[in-house]
This record gives sequence, structure tokens and C-alpha cells, in this order.
Amino acid sequence: MQVGEVAFLRVREAALVLGMSSSATYEMANTWLATGGRTGLPAVRMGRRILIPRAAIDRLAAVGTDDSDPDGLAS
Repeated sequence: MQVGEVAFLRVREAALVLGMSSSATYEMANTWLATGGRTGLPAVRMGRRILIPRAAIDRLAAVGTDDSDPDGLAS
């Protein structure tokens, strides 16, 4: 994460960054919350708001960029 970059994105903002529809992003975030983080898009609930950690989006963007990582999940 860069200096000045927000730590959390609203679901609609995350959808834009990921190139997904807002409804699909909400569905994946709600799946994460409902399954205790076993599947879906990493998300946290702050009151009524669902937020997506910027670090989770950065990890998704890095998938497959590090050949030394056997799982394809560069950190």
C-alpha cells in the first residue's frame, strides 16, 4: 500500500478496481462474511457498511506474478 492510499474501499469502489459489477462484488463480500472467510472476497463489516481491504485487492492483483510461489499467491 502506498502512502496516502486508503486502507479500505467501499464495495462499489472495489468493484471498479476489480473490473466487476457491484452486485457480484457485494455477493462475493457477503459470501466471505457468511463463511467466516473460507470463500469469497475478503471483507469487513463496519456498522452497516461493508468494506474491502485494499491489501486484499493488491494480493489478488499479484496472483501469478511470482513464479517462486507454488500456490500462485504472492504476498
